[in-house]
Formats: sequence, C-alpha cells, structure tokens
Amino acid sequence: MHCSPSAQEALRGAFVVLPAVTYANVGELALDVLVTSLAPVTALGPLESANCLPVVGNDAFDQEASASTSNIDGGAISSSRAAGIGVMTTALELFAIPGSQPPLVFLQQRAPAALGRQAAFAEELVTWLRQRGAAGVVVLTGLDAQLRRDRQLDSSPFRFLTSSEHLRSACAAASALHAATAPPPLDPYTYAAGDLGGGLGDAAAASSAALAAAPLAELEPELRAEELQLHHSLPPWPLLSEADRQGLPYALLGCFAAEGDNAGEGVALAAHAVRLLEALAGGGSEGKGEGDAGARLHAAAREAGALRTPRSWVGLYGRSFPQEIF
Repeated sequence: MHCSPSAQEALRGAFVVLPAVTYANVGELALDVLVTSLAPVTALGPLESANCLPVVGNDAFDQEASASTSNIDGGAISSSRAAGIGVMTTALELFAIPGSQPPLVFLQQRAPAALGRQAAFAEELVTWLRQRGAAGVVVLTGLDAQLRRDRQLDSSPFRFLTSSEHLRSACAAASALHAATAPPPLDPYTYAAGDLGGGLGDAAAASSAALAAAPLAELEPELRAEELQLHHSLPPWPLLSEADRQGLPYALLGCFAAEGDNAGEGVALAAHAVRLLEALAGGGSEGKGEGDAGARLHAAAREAGALRTPRSWVGLYGRSFPQEIF
C-alpha cells in the first residue's frame, strides 16, 4: 500500500477507524459523519491498493466547514475550496484528528475489494497497519438483518465484538455513557422532522432520532458463528480473521441493516463509535479547551445533535417526501 510520508507517521500508535464495505453501506455512512462532525481534521491524502477497485468523485465533505482547517501534504486547500473548484475523492482516503490522544486516524473506503481479492486486501491492509505501528482498528459495519431471531428483533440493532479485554472495557464504557446520555425512545407514531446540519432529509432524521435511543450490545456467539458460516469471505470477516492471525487488536461496531435509506443507521452507528473513541481517550476531556480534539470528542459523545452529516448527502436516497401524506 502507498500513501504520503505524513500519513505513515500519523499511523504510529493510532487507532484506525474504517468501514467494512458490506450491507447497506452503513460503515461508510458512519465514517462520513465522523469526519464531518469531528472537524477540524487533517486530510492525509489517498491510500493506494492494487486489491481495491478504483473510484473517483469530488467534494465528499462540507466545503465551508473544512475549507480553512484541512490540508493535503502540508499545503492549504482553503483557496481551491473557497473558489468552488472541488476536492477530489478516491477509493481509500486517510484523515487524522490533530492532537488526539491516543492518535485517531480515519480510513474511508468508498469502493469494494476487486473480485476474488477480499482476502488479499485484508492481509495487505492488516500487514501494512502493523508495519506502520497502528495500535488497533475500529471497524464499522452493517450486519445481515435476515439473521436476526426473536431475541434480536426485540432488542437494539447495534452490536459490538472485540479481540481484547481493553477494547471490551472501552465498549462497555461507551454503552454506559449511552445509557446515561441517550434521549428517551420516541413515540413510534410521531415523525421527528429536522436537519442534522447536512444533507439528511426529514424521514432519515426521524429514523436517526429513533435509533439514537438504541443501546450497544455484545454480538451473540451464535450470530457470529452463523455470519462466519454464511459470509466468511465477505467483509468484515476476512479483515477480522487476518487481524486475529497477526495479533492486531480490533473492535467491531455493527448495525443490523437491510438495503434502503440507511442514513439514520449511519448516523446512529457514528454516535456509538464516537462514544467508543471517547472511552479510548479516557473520557476526561471536559476541562480542556474548546478547540482541543479531546474536547470535541467529549462534546460529540454527550450532546444531542452534535453529529453532522456532510452536504454531499443531499439527494443521496432521492428527494424527501412530505410527512403530511401519512
């Protein structure tokens, strides 16, 4: 894998948050929310892999929100964004939160591994992360909603799975923080309209508000066994198997999902992720300055409405519809 020298340095001792390109694209959506909500972030540039399909786009994140805060290879990009030229987006991109302790790096993946290269991509990525000194990975993913049984249908759709006691304790702390700060469940017959600061329409905002009350629970062993039996060659399982083999610590945060308008699941999964990251940071950042990375994590993990969606989500799932029709 190839990236800039500054990106390689940023990985030393860092927890890397990345999506699994799988059910309903929930992981990629959650990564978009994290990068947008925890700005200012430093854009470390693209990551190149021969095992990942190429893709290109532009302006994935808010131009006005990140115009004066991000840089690529040390150079300011505010002038190009202010001029509306556009900032290119590629298949694999790295972002860092400056000043975070432990260091936090986001790896957004916008394209799947090439056909038949899923295992090779997992081995390449885990080997590269270990060689660069990464402390561990946090994988955000969708889980197959068809595998749920009565017990899962009657509970929260969010699950976690960890490879170490340290990360399991961090997930438990994130769950406790959710229990202490989450809003009460909404009346299922009441639609909550609103804007989360980006391109989220009213229907998705209502879904996100309802999901915000759903807690994080440990993935049941029988569900993990069924996932491995049916989907062992599909993300995120090749990556986790390779991380186990090479001894790279990981935490998996997942959401049972089916294809459709999954913006609400993406936002809610990002909320659980930010609480996990705050737990990894120690959770004691309330006394720090407002612009400090720890203070931003602290606020995002506790304040309702702190998460934002990028403006590139406008029209992501088609035009919104008036709630009055119901």
